[in-house]
Amino acid sequence: MARNDTQVNIRMPHEIVEELKQAAVESRRSMTAQLNMIIEEWLKNQKESAKA
Repeated sequence: MARNDTQVNIRMPHEIVEELKQAAVESRRSMTAQLNMIIEEWLKNQKESAKA
């Protein structure tokens, strides 16, 4: 991530944060990289669903 990327603060339930941390460890990613991957995939799926 570049220093000029937008920083976003969000609130999440503790349970979701713990699951996210575990998924990041298992994927050998930082939490930021894990969230970016999840959001990118979701956005891609949304675009594909809109086309169908």
